[in-house]
Amino acid sequence: MIFFPTADEDFQYFRSQGYTGSLNDMHYKAMGDLGYTGSLNDRIHAYLISEYGSFYEAMRDLRNGTSVFSLLSAYAVNGFDPALVFDFVGNYFRKGSADSTFAASITHARASSATMVNSSGTLVTVGNNVPRTGHHTYNGSAWVNEGILYESEARTNLQVQSGDFSNSAWSKSAVTVDTSYVAPDGTSTASKLTSTGAAGATGVYDVNSTGAGKSLTCFMKAGSSGVYGWIEGIVGGASPYAVFDLESGTVVHSRSCDASIEPVGNGWFRCVVANTTISIGFFSIGGSDNTYASGPWGSSDLTTGKFIYAWGAQLEAGATQSSYIPTTSASVTRAAETLTVPAASLPYDSTNMSIQMDGKMTYADTGISSEVEYYRWVLNGTNYINSTVQAYSSKTGEPVFSQRESATALDSVVGSGNTYAPGTNLPFNIAVRHGSTFINAANEGTLLTANTTPTALPNLSSTDLNLGFDFMGTIGQFRMWSDDLGDVGIAEAST
Repeated sequence: MIFFPTADEDFQYFRSQGYTGSLNDMHYKAMGDLGYTGSLNDRIHAYLISEYGSFYEAMRDLRNGTSVFSLLSAYAVNGFDPALVFDFVGNYFRKGSADSTFAASITHARASSATMVNSSGTLVTVGNNVPRTGHHTYNGSAWVNEGILYESEARTNLQVQSGDFSNSAWSKSAVTVDTSYVAPDGTSTASKLTSTGAAGATGVYDVNSTGAGKSLTCFMKAGSSGVYGWIEGIVGGASPYAVFDLESGTVVHSRSCDASIEPVGNGWFRCVVANTTISIGFFSIGGSDNTYASGPWGSSDLTTGKFIYAWGAQLEAGATQSSYIPTTSASVTRAAETLTVPAASLPYDSTNMSIQMDGKMTYADTGISSEVEYYRWVLNGTNYINSTVQAYSSKTGEPVFSQRESATALDSVVGSGNTYAPGTNLPFNIAVRHGSTFINAANEGTLLTANTTPTALPNLSSTDLNLGFDFMGTIGQFRMWSDDLGDVGIAEAST
């Protein structure tokens, strides 16, 4: 049996949610907040069709007493609708409990072009200050919208002629190069590297004089059956390298690096040799008949006529790989990005607030206290709220959630070490409840232990928030409430 509230109960509920005016006015606004337009009747009609597929089905369920209606949005948690919603996956934005847009809610900046992957799986370039929303990754069978691709660090591809291995910038060793194959960006510029059967390493290489590279990447695709791809950064001695099975998409061997392989569709993989222990001055790419556990360069002969495909080489100074930066005759820099949420968009409350954020992050363990900083809401050094992942000493992958008010000491809730092991595209979902007398958090649905020592929240009412302050990866969703979701709520929100 359906429960229908009385008019008074209905009125009081909407008042409690911040709506004003007559009951019809509040119903009209609430339906608008759910994304419906037109008259009140139009909005209700559209809602019923959306929920039930047809008006007939809605009426049948009403008569049968099986319908359950809620004007809470899909973003609500524990009975509380967020006042701020940035749904980068669903392309829905809300501020002040009203529908908004990306541009009206948040400020994005990047003083250069950048690359991303669109819904069809094509690597595309967007212009200066264009946010990379709708970035997709390949899960092995389909392209998945991950939200906004966002990189707070500027990066430079030090490798020239990144997409043209036939160019004289690349020296050849026992290999012929044909650049007429479809690359991940849809152009016919990918190279087929075919062995001539000569002794020595089968591949291409470039002596990079910068000596600054610490991460090497290249897009590779299987050619002849049983042929492995490899990347090596020659520095003498124990040079960092990795060998990749391009048919199964696995890392076979690696040394002195963080090696990974990511499917990017159409049989292509992005192969990674990152976080090397020494700067790289010699970038080599090639194929071999075996796994070469001792390192491929100088010994990785390949049978005559066997081949692999390769494209898009990148040598950069960062400890992790970043999005692809194409080059021709000179190195190219992709500028750092910022996402600033103006104070006017934020639901600040001096008593209770809750925050949720999810996405995928990439980080390396470099031994610092903030390898990742999901967001930073800072007035000054003694008044702030932030959330980080630290890898200081033995605390690799330890989430830390903090608030500080000038009259009190720093108050934090700390998760366990190794909660998030270093790597590429690591899924995360965090939620935090901040109060004048408490702070608590949850990650991946796991509730931490509340800190009840705070005596006040910092006054951040006129302070902008930096989303993804120190962050490399994708952001799916960011929500804020001027409410305390409770421990049950943050556990739910982070699931």
